[in-house]
Amino acid sequence: MLLIAGPALARDDSTISDADANATAEVSGRTIHTHYRAIEAVRAAMAADPAMRADDRVAGEITLGYGGQIHVTVLDDASAALYRAPVSAEGVLNAPVEALPEPAKLSPNERAAAQARTTALGFESPRCGEAYDTVVLPSSVEAQWVVFLIPRPSKGLVRLGGSNRVETEGDVVTAWRPYTRSCIDLNPAPDSVGMIVTHLLDPTPTEIHVFWSLWKSKPFYVSTMENGLWKIEDGRISAVED
Repeated sequence: MLLIAGPALARDDSTISDADANATAEVSGRTIHTHYRAIEAVRAAMAADPAMRADDRVAGEITLGYGGQIHVTVLDDASAALYRAPVSAEGVLNAPVEALPEPAKLSPNERAAAQARTTALGFESPRCGEAYDTVVLPSSVEAQWVVFLIPRPSKGLVRLGGSNRVETEGDVVTAWRPYTRSCIDLNPAPDSVGMIVTHLLDPTPTEIHVFWSLWKSKPFYVSTMENGLWKIEDGRISAVED
């Protein structure tokens, strides 16, 4: 249930141990993946429907986790609901995507999540490419939200560069961070044993490394300047011994 509905923790990485940082990154990364996978399931179902596929009103999605499911709401440019669908924690549609007869108002929680998404997308953080996806999660800080800006994958590429974490309250950005200093794309061969990257911004891997490892279904080796080599596999971070 934590991976469905648990809040994203506000971060102060300067004061936590490696073990605590890794535990936080694991939970956050797995949660991001669970919600992103739900969005991908809804997109796939809509792409298979000619009318939904041709709907040029679609502007993005928000997700809320409750009742053991991820509830995906597809939005238009005015942040009104166009489509809704419940998705299991394993990324399987629990019911067909519902096309609403007309754009519908959002619930208070949906409205807050949509505002967070709009605020984060409007923030001038470094970007890699034009197409971005978002995962919006409630923060552990009351009335705040955490938005993960993720460059949209293309042809199986792991688009590590350009990923950002943006914390919001209403229409204000309260904190943000990039996960890389440059636009980095990884394209591991199908038969490769994993991916590897040097990470300069943190002493340990981050939630975005966990997310991409799960998304690609491959181990991710992350070399940090301070603490050596780490392995991420199945959403878990472990130190690689010499």
